[in-house]
Amino acid sequence: MKGAIRRKAPRPNFSGRAVHYDSRSSTIDLVKKSASLLTKEGRLKVKLNVPLYFQKFSDWKVKESNLVKCRDNKLRLMIMIEKPAIKSNGSGKVIGVDRGITNLIATSDGWLYEGRDVFSVKKRYVGLRARLQAKGTRSAKRHLSKMRGREKRFMADVNHCISRTLIDSAGLNGALILENLKGIRTARHRHQQNWLFSNWAFYQLETFLKYKGEERGVAVEFVPARNTSKACSACGSIKKGQRQGSVFRCKTCNVVLHADLNAAKNILHKYQSSRAAVNQPIALQADGASHRL
Repeated sequence: MKGAIRRKAPRPNFSGRAVHYDSRSSTIDLVKKSASLLTKEGRLKVKLNVPLYFQKFSDWKVKESNLVKCRDNKLRLMIMIEKPAIKSNGSGKVIGVDRGITNLIATSDGWLYEGRDVFSVKKRYVGLRARLQAKGTRSAKRHLSKMRGREKRFMADVNHCISRTLIDSAGLNGALILENLKGIRTARHRHQQNWLFSNWAFYQLETFLKYKGEERGVAVEFVPARNTSKACSACGSIKKGQRQGSVFRCKTCNVVLHADLNAAKNILHKYQSSRAAVNQPIALQADGASHRL
């Protein structure tokens, strides 16, 4: 019975176009321009030809790499690197950031980024997209594909500008405090608000803030969004009708300020209150009970 004959299994051969390496299977030194890669025959030591442009990243941390066989049959090592995060010493500013519709951004220190021009462009894209989809021709589909790319680049540019301004405002080792907007696209809002929420890349902005913050030593923290638009940032009062459009008028302490700035200040206050609670010392009594000082 030929099927019952036991044969020695052949050695596995890699048939793909790339081999993945991590810290366990490779040692890469960008300063010395050398690499030690694990192979079937043991460790293979090679010299790296690092292009001049990338030599400025030699002090960055190597995360992983891929040994790729290119179309010219040459092997190239694609190295993924990460810039070390700057350690915080608490010397920067802590800023509350409110995200909205009329104003895309409002900060607790008084900066407003109006959304009128942004959403005007977005609405123009929506109208053009509807007309092209109605045509359904091959040419219209090509235009749709190009338009999607332009629209994404436009929104990414807006978010890059906003994130750079916010990071610069916080400064080295500062912090940006945002509302947790998870579920905002499924929450009950008016149709127009739902459209606006869905057409501004809230989470793309968060991503930009996080990676720029890591580079500049700026922390990005989140607080619950509950009552940040309803409460008075001066006295904490929550009453109906205090916010009317862009104006917040407190019925308790009579303070009047821009509604979005009021929300940004509340976001900052929430963060400061949570930090105060965490840092508050706990004293032990003689009977073993504990209380906060």
